[in-house]
Amino acid sequence: MMSKFTIVGLLSWFCSGLLLGYQALAGFIRSGGTIIWKDITLMDAVGKSRLDWIEGVSPGSLHLILQYIVTMQLYILLFFVGIFFFIISRLTSKL
Repeated sequence: MMSKFTIVGLLSWFCSGLLLGYQALAGFIRSGGTIIWKDITLMDAVGKSRLDWIEGVSPGSLHLILQYIVTMQLYILLFFVGIFFFIISRLTSKL
């Protein structure tokens, strides 16, 4: 039986694939034959106003990491979240 972490990882990968397919299909349809890629980020999905608290984080490494995470493409973020949960699943299965 799969653990909850494995299921969340698989679900994250599935959503990543769906989002990647949606972006490719939407770009292909809008352009009329050639793919025009529009990045969908976490900031686009959640809304900039909900992530304004990041500007209040003191400048430094944490601020840069948070800025990078919320502006990276969402399908890549979901893919790495899936990897993270697979690693957690593997570590907890050994206990």
